[in-house]
Amino acid sequence: MANETQQLVSDFGLTPKVEDAILTALKEQNTAKIVSLIAPMHPSDQAEIFNRSSGDQCEGLLKLIGEKLDPEVITFLDEKARKLAFEALGSDIYARFLPSLDSDDMANIAAELKPDDLESTLEAMPLENRVEVKQALSYPDETAGRMMQREKIVVPSFWDVEKTIQYIRSLSFNKEDFYSVIITDSNYHPIGEVRFDKLVRANSNKKISEIMEVDMHLIPAMLDQEDVANLFRRYAMVSACVVDEDGMLLGIITIDDVVHVIDEEAEEDLMALVGVSDLSLRSSILQILRGRSRWLLANLGTAIIASLVIGIFDETLNQLIALAILMPIVASMGGNAGTQTVTVAVRAIALDGLTSKLVFRFALKEVIVGFLNGIIFAILSAIIVIFWFSDFYIAGLIAVAMIINLSVAALSGVLIPYGLHKIGVDPAISSTVFLTTLTDIVGFFVFLGLAAWFLI
Repeated sequence: MANETQQLVSDFGLTPKVEDAILTALKEQNTAKIVSLIAPMHPSDQAEIFNRSSGDQCEGLLKLIGEKLDPEVITFLDEKARKLAFEALGSDIYARFLPSLDSDDMANIAAELKPDDLESTLEAMPLENRVEVKQALSYPDETAGRMMQREKIVVPSFWDVEKTIQYIRSLSFNKEDFYSVIITDSNYHPIGEVRFDKLVRANSNKKISEIMEVDMHLIPAMLDQEDVANLFRRYAMVSACVVDEDGMLLGIITIDDVVHVIDEEAEEDLMALVGVSDLSLRSSILQILRGRSRWLLANLGTAIIASLVIGIFDETLNQLIALAILMPIVASMGGNAGTQTVTVAVRAIALDGLTSKLVFRFALKEVIVGFLNGIIFAILSAIIVIFWFSDFYIAGLIAVAMIINLSVAALSGVLIPYGLHKIGVDPAISSTVFLTTLTDIVGFFVFLGLAAWFLI
């Protein structure tokens, strides 16, 4: 059964065997073989070969394929691969490719071009598409206006079902995704929508106004894309209308666009938590070094602060070597417990779930969990210390320090990201640096402070 599953998976997408064959054909400069290997695959799988390849390989493949490339592939390329694609294909080919894409994809790709490249590409495009791109680029990046699809199906409320269906059949849309028909008033304000499944089941003589749903979630064009994604997630939406400040219909956003945003935001948060955002497999050594070293420098600074706290108790450490052996345990447990809370808090903030009304309740719950975990691991740590050093006093100290540090770590895991968010700093980027510093300081100070007080 396992072999059958493995075989089934290998029959789809970009397999290692196909990838090796494509790269071999590239070395041989065999364009016909490359096209024959790539063409049968889905555009996303085609894009994967470019995303995985080195810069030289990617550029070489693009130059060989040229106009034979499926324009849809460009939408699945990562940002660095798209830059190479433009360099390899040029503005003339791009100008022929982009109009065949959905208006939202066309705008997103155009937005990544350099000003001179964008200008030359727009000049070579048909006037209608040129206007669409310029309208899209008039909205800020990562807003609903930038991500919306301008193709839409709009009818008046006095039409009947039969006329609406005939109108839909007459439209020339090819690849665009639609999930509903939008109904507007005389001022082009959305007043309702009809899902396609409901439309095809309705009596052909019924008026659209009789079957339309008026409970709509209209999205302002200037709304941030992350807030758009949260609305789709919260209300289980598959599409939504985008309106201007006067409530006039501009376009629609569909679930496939939102999935891309959710992926992007999740990846950004994940990478930011460890200080490696904006880096990829094709990033140069210098880029990776520069991106990671600044966070390591910040961690060095916070580690020095924690070391200064240890330095205060140097005489205590000199007298009881067991303390030096055991104190990393307290700090490490606090850091890990705090990171768990920070991860939940950052995610809640990203989803607008950690409001000012809920933060106290959330913090209290996390502190209780931290306190209970502290008790559990205090008992375990104390037992280990007794067997290790046969010292009941140090066992008691590490138990108390464990409870205090895990409780403080839980509280800090909520307050640090929430406070950073309130002052306009991305909590995904900065929270862990502050958290680990605080848990180290509290862990060392409590454990060594208690030791200095009771044992020395």
